[in-house]
Amino acid sequence: MFARNCQRSTRPSFRSVLPGLLAATIGLTLAACGSAGDALAPSSTDQQLAPADATLASGDAPLATTSESAGPDLTALSTTQRIAFTSTRKGGYDIYKMDPQGYNVTALTSAATWEFSPAWSWDNQHIALLRSRVDASNVSHYDVWVINADGTNGHWARSTASKYDVGTPTWSPDGTQLAVAYSISGVWYVGWMNLVNGQIGIYSSLAGGLKGRYPSYTRSGKIVYMGGTGMTIDQINADGSNHKVLVASTNVGVAEPVVSPDGTKVAFDKLVGFNMDIYVKNLVDGTTKRLTTYSGFDTHPSWSPDGTKIAFTSQRSGQWQIWTMDAATGGTVTRITHTSTVERDAAWSH
Repeated sequence: MFARNCQRSTRPSFRSVLPGLLAATIGLTLAACGSAGDALAPSSTDQQLAPADATLASGDAPLATTSESAGPDLTALSTTQRIAFTSTRKGGYDIYKMDPQGYNVTALTSAATWEFSPAWSWDNQHIALLRSRVDASNVSHYDVWVINADGTNGHWARSTASKYDVGTPTWSPDGTQLAVAYSISGVWYVGWMNLVNGQIGIYSSLAGGLKGRYPSYTRSGKIVYMGGTGMTIDQINADGSNHKVLVASTNVGVAEPVVSPDGTKVAFDKLVGFNMDIYVKNLVDGTTKRLTTYSGFDTHPSWSPDGTKIAFTSQRSGQWQIWTMDAATGGTVTRITHTSTVERDAAWSH
């Protein structure tokens, strides 16, 4: 079972939860952590992970530096909508933001360490992201860094460095908590991080920790995530209760679920042969539509605030770039980044 030493955890991965063991999930609260670390380890024999590597996605090209493409000054036409994203245009992975047309690009981070996987708070005032951090044993892990929407006031979400990698943070609607994934001894678990009191935890099932990856808060305060088998999209309440399966795939991986602003649809990645495409399931009538058909990787969907468009990452130009498309039909896609470097992890503001 779970030890109560203070420690921290990891980024998400394709891991599995036995369907029968997910029927009843409950929140597992861990004591607030002091200087000793976080309390996440399933057992005292769990070993510390090796330093995190640089694999953000299969097919990432070698890092290169280039300036963004010039475009018309659309400042007067821009709205309060912004898309935060990860870019290597200055060499390392940093966080930028831009308007939905891809203009007015602004760098938000410029640290020597990698920074990626941005997520907007629901009031659009803050961005949580992943950043490499050295723990008490001088081992590097991914942890959560928080900045203001303009890139100022950067700080760790918690004062204690993690012993484990933390993955893909998203904000609760009230801004007091993050849904995250923790990697413990190579297994990914769905968990949370309280930003007010510093407590952390992983949700539990009848088998122990709730295995899964890519947790994402809905506007109503529920959490959707990739199930531990890598072939389901699941949902729980914020306290871990009322588990249900939203999408069940047969022998095919699904990942990165995100619910539409009105709560009626869920977008997700799905393996199609050796490709990855984006699908949307209507949670009202149960129908599922495939939006992309590119013979490569289309990943990481993010809904526009009005639910009419989806931003996503694609290799269709020969390099990871950010595109948008109609959320209902897919149809004609629009490329909004135009560099020779990696541009990915698009996150539309709310």
